[in-house]
Amino acid sequence: MHCSNIVQRGETCHLNNQPNVKSDALTKWQIIGKKSVKVYSVSKCNTTHGLIIPRMRWEMSGEEALACAMKRSKSYTWLAGLLRREREQRDVVGASAGATDADDAPWVRAHLTAVDSLLLLSSVSADLFSKATRTKKDELDLRNSVFDFIIVGGGTSGCILANRLSAVSEWKVLLLEAGDDENIDYDIPGVPTKEYRPILWNYRTERNGYSCLSRPGGNCEVRTGKVLGGSSVTNDMKYTRGNQVDYDAWHNNGELGSLGWKYGNLLEFFKTSEDNGDYDVLMNSHYHSRGGEMRVQRFKYADRYTEAFVGAFAEMGLRTMDINANTPEAIVNHQFALQNNTRLSTNNAFLKPVRHRKNLSVLTGVTVTKIVIDKQEKNVEGVIYEFEKGKEKPAYAKREVILAGGAINNVKLLFLSGVGPKSELKKFNITTIVNVPVGLNYQDQVTTGGLSFALSDVPPVSEIKVIDDFKTWFQSRNGPLASRGIHQISAYIQLYEQNNAPDIELALEGNFIRSDKFMLTNVSVHVAEENSLPLPYYNLVNVYPILLRPKSRGKVTLNKRNPKYGRPVIQANLLKEAEDLETLVDGIDIALQLLDKKEIRKAEIKFAPLDLFPCDRLRNRDQWNCIARHYTKAMNNPIGTCRMGENATNSVVDFQLRVHGVEGLRIVDGSVMPTLVRGGIFAPIMMIAEKGAKMILTDWKENSFRYHRR
Repeated sequence: MHCSNIVQRGETCHLNNQPNVKSDALTKWQIIGKKSVKVYSVSKCNTTHGLIIPRMRWEMSGEEALACAMKRSKSYTWLAGLLRREREQRDVVGASAGATDADDAPWVRAHLTAVDSLLLLSSVSADLFSKATRTKKDELDLRNSVFDFIIVGGGTSGCILANRLSAVSEWKVLLLEAGDDENIDYDIPGVPTKEYRPILWNYRTERNGYSCLSRPGGNCEVRTGKVLGGSSVTNDMKYTRGNQVDYDAWHNNGELGSLGWKYGNLLEFFKTSEDNGDYDVLMNSHYHSRGGEMRVQRFKYADRYTEAFVGAFAEMGLRTMDINANTPEAIVNHQFALQNNTRLSTNNAFLKPVRHRKNLSVLTGVTVTKIVIDKQEKNVEGVIYEFEKGKEKPAYAKREVILAGGAINNVKLLFLSGVGPKSELKKFNITTIVNVPVGLNYQDQVTTGGLSFALSDVPPVSEIKVIDDFKTWFQSRNGPLASRGIHQISAYIQLYEQNNAPDIELALEGNFIRSDKFMLTNVSVHVAEENSLPLPYYNLVNVYPILLRPKSRGKVTLNKRNPKYGRPVIQANLLKEAEDLETLVDGIDIALQLLDKKEIRKAEIKFAPLDLFPCDRLRNRDQWNCIARHYTKAMNNPIGTCRMGENATNSVVDFQLRVHGVEGLRIVDGSVMPTLVRGGIFAPIMMIAEKGAKMILTDWKENSFRYHRR
């Protein structure tokens, strides 16, 4: 008889071209779980080729089947082949039996979970499963390492995905984060968390001849969050979505799948998580909503210098408007991710309230080093993560692995897993499993330092004053630290007529320079930008003209010296395109007009003569061209390295965010964005996470719980 039937005592069966094997016993197993059920399993096979896995017409949990395989199997290649055939047959048998989601063919429903779990063994390296027998602790660890979904990266997107997917109680979800948990100190609005290096991925761009020429090392810093909550813990807290024209440009008329990414179809996903706390903004219910997890609102306090700059922008013809309502130009009194005068990260808003769910596991301080992909079937089996340097563990996904590590870390992980451009992987002696353009299309918004305004008659700030203000915030969530000073306002300006959308944001940031006479001639750009006190204390205003939609493109690849542990190589190419430099300097020209406005002169705000070497001998536009090249500043909004699109030639994921050519792998974060939007990327990434979660739920809950082959 064949092994597709139940093996009885003493009977033999033939496994394709394998020698006859004989079963000499049947053993009753007790399923460990809420309910004890008697099931039968072959206890011993007289062969070294593997465990007989008959077509299971009994109930067996995935965990029990997995433990059985670990005890008996010595040939995982044979086992994997048999199980793949079982999986391919189960849909056919289910269809022929007229099965539905609730009424599958009996044997399909009974061992669906078992087969899926066992398949995870097929492509894992032999060194992880080299022993034929395991201890009870090993078996328990293995059972606990099987999940329905594994989310790699507990940042802005990952926390939302963990919330939405774990809402399905029968799904086990694992969230893996390289950083630690969020600390209350990070949530004080007036404290610039971008300076907290322990919670940051401190990357640097490669040197080039276009930008960052006078920055330390001749390159620019790129800082993203390495903490539970990701960059929502370290960003500027602003809630800006971008403009309709940005999202409509993601749609290509020849690609039907891109229709879902037009602005009109995305608005609901912005509103899903929004809880807007400003009633004048809520009056426009087309764009805003209440009831979501993410509270957004303005700060209530504005100092006199904030009012002076608002007045000056008004003199330039701008009006105070909602930038999230597709406005091309506006003075913006920003809304922030804020609740009770406390920073609200996606960790605090989405993850912490559901950490108690029994089907949700969160591991911090672990780094995923590889995605395990079956080279023949091109399907993802799980991941390998490092919990201490040199010590690794596997985790297996029965349904999907979801990457949410950002535009830089996703590239590194995909490359190490054999997913990327074949020409690039060959340089690192990595076998290419899927040839897709990972790492290309890198984009980041860009600005420049060197444009600063000095304030007069600002009294010194004592340490006692700062300590008292910290006490006030911790006790009542009030005081100066419950604001972000001049940073609360900015101006969006349309420079060119072809787009009904802004081209430049004039962002303001305060800093306090310690100097008795406030002589700024010897103050470097670096000192002017480095925060020495919390944001509400400032006697200097740095004006940053931010290029919202740069044309320049870069790429990310592995570190040649140390691909696994070294920092990824970021060839950002900031300001490589001449048009980017022209637009940036046009923005500087407009910012300089502020000095002529009545409100600025009345407040005695003057141009700060910083040390601008080597550009100090130049004048007018030539000088600002030089300054922009030398004191370039990346805005820490990297996107695009895993862009979405129709095919694997020019994109990494499809419009359902599934990686081309791989089954069971999605990317759901800012790296899938084809282009930047005219604003920050915090709100867009939340939208992408909400839309991605909806796609996953639709595929697995509404479409027969089966992944769609492409």
